[in-house]
Amino acid sequence: MRGAAQTETRPPGPIKAVFFDAGFTLIYSELPLEVRCARIAREHGINVSAEQVAAVLPAAALVMHKGYKANPHVWSSDATLEQHWRDYYLAIFAELGVAGDLQKCADAIYAEYNNPGVWQLYPDVLPTLRVLHASGYLIGVISDWASSLPAKVLLPLGVGPYINFMVVSATLREGKPGYGLYKEALERAGVGPDEAVHVGDNYINDVLGARSAGVAGILLDRDKSHTGPLDCPRIGSLLELPDLLARI
Repeated sequence: MRGAAQTETRPPGPIKAVFFDAGFTLIYSELPLEVRCARIAREHGINVSAEQVAAVLPAAALVMHKGYKANPHVWSSDATLEQHWRDYYLAIFAELGVAGDLQKCADAIYAEYNNPGVWQLYPDVLPTLRVLHASGYLIGVISDWASSLPAKVLLPLGVGPYINFMVVSATLREGKPGYGLYKEALERAGVGPDEAVHVGDNYINDVLGARSAGVAGILLDRDKSHTGPLDCPRIGSLLELPDLLARI
């Protein structure tokens, strides 16, 4: 990653720094969860299909949501985050009603999602980062993730030359939508709240979370799932971002 000093080129408007969420904003897993989960289960002697896994994902997600409500700080350490995801995978197997070494299987799924190569950049990411970098914007990543995010996930994908810093919940020990992550990003960028924007795919975590620190949020709505009126800018692709910033 680059240092946080301002480049010689100056952005065209009052915005000096652009922060991005990571998951489903910059990166995605090309293989669906149900396919990956079924394959790893079979490798551990548990015979299930991707279709069977997909059918129980909504019920398992409810279990995960209850766990998050019981402990809203799950994103604030590697240990709690890891256990949270393992509990989710175990909930999938519980809904399937299968037997076997389920804990070992859940461990393997979690480990795979933290390996280089599992996550891919969306096609619009590098072109957008190059344009923003060339325009002089400071670029940061703010993410609810394990401390492995920079070294194992993002940097191997080639974003290092364009990103000044990454603020990760497990490292800072605070998760979204709390304002601490955003305040830390402002300090690292050396800008005021009115000189930064945050781009993410989740309205509560990314828009309202950023707003709690005085930072304007931009909703990335790739699949046009937000059909109602919004009180923030919305883009369908990161390629729209440079022109939007120039108009702010």
